[in-house]
Amino acid sequence: IVPLLGKPYFTCIMCKSHVHPPFQVVVPRSLAPFLPDATVPATVTWRGRSWEMRFTGGRQIQRLEAGWRGFALDNGLRLGDGCVLELVDGNPEGVVFRAQVLRADIPAAIRERAGGYTSSAPILID
Repeated sequence: IVPLLGKPYFTCIMCKSHVHPPFQVVVPRSLAPFLPDATVPATVTWRGRSWEMRFTGGRQIQRLEAGWRGFALDNGLRLGDGCVLELVDGNPEGVVFRAQVLRADIPAAIRERAGGYTSSAPILID
C-alpha cells in the first residue's frame, strides 16, 4: 500500500462484472467534474506496470472497459478484492488512474456461500 497523492479517487469491491465478462468498472459520478465527457484512452498503473483501456464518459454511466480485462486477469483479481483507483490525470485526450489492490483473502467455502455476484447480494465482512 502506498499513500494517496491527494487527488480524486474511488474505491470498489470486485464483483462479477469486474472480474468476469463484461470486465468493466463503473466510475462514480462524483468524479465526473474531473473527467472528460467523451470516450478516450485510459491507462491504469500499478506496481510499475501500465494497462491501456478505454474510458467511456459523457453518458449516464462512466466506466473503464476494453482493457480492464487485461488488468483484472494479469493481477489475478477475484470477487471481494478491493481496488482504489486514484485519478492522476483526466483531460480531453485521456485519463490515467493509479491503482492499489487490496486482497480479500476470503476462504473459498465462505466466498461461494456469501454471493458477491451483485450489489444486491454483497459479501459482508463483520
